[in-house]
Amino acid sequence: MSRIVSAPPLDRRAARTRLALTQALIGLLAERGWDDIAVQDVCERADVARSTFYLHYDGKDALLQGGLDNLRAMLRANAPPPTDGASCWNGFRFVAGLVDHARENRLIFRSVVGRRSGHAVQQRFRETLVRLIEDELPPGEGCLPDDARARCLGALLSELLGWWIDQGAHDGPALAAQFNLAAKALLAQR
Repeated sequence: MSRIVSAPPLDRRAARTRLALTQALIGLLAERGWDDIAVQDVCERADVARSTFYLHYDGKDALLQGGLDNLRAMLRANAPPPTDGASCWNGFRFVAGLVDHARENRLIFRSVVGRRSGHAVQQRFRETLVRLIEDELPPGEGCLPDDARARCLGALLSELLGWWIDQGAHDGPALAAQFNLAAKALLAQR
């Protein structure tokens, strides 16, 4: 499995390079499938030397994972704080931000959750959703273990986002509310 190469905190130039590489990968995903993208294609699109690419990432898998990790961090940072003193769980706080981000970046999300992206990209995206869900998953009393509940909800959210984008990405707040209602129903199962 690929990994992101460890490095000290990024300077501005390194951050610009990583952003250029990420944007190049996103643009290529919109045009062709994951399996048809090579590191060299990303480098050419980003106007970055291949050796520079490998200073930052050890392959396109690590670049993809880095972008998804950034998305996860952004969603967690922008989620509303938990409600203090709430007697019951009120849904996943990150979902509204994810839906807004998906609506604002429909082409990117269509590339990530669509068939052309390939199984590897879809799986990585789903794993990112599962980790976000695990971060907010209420304690379980149901018949499924927590990791199984998180995986079910991650698959549901991924498919729901794909459907919603294909339908024109209208009424994001309603989609977030519908997902949270479905999540509550699943989590209430005993």
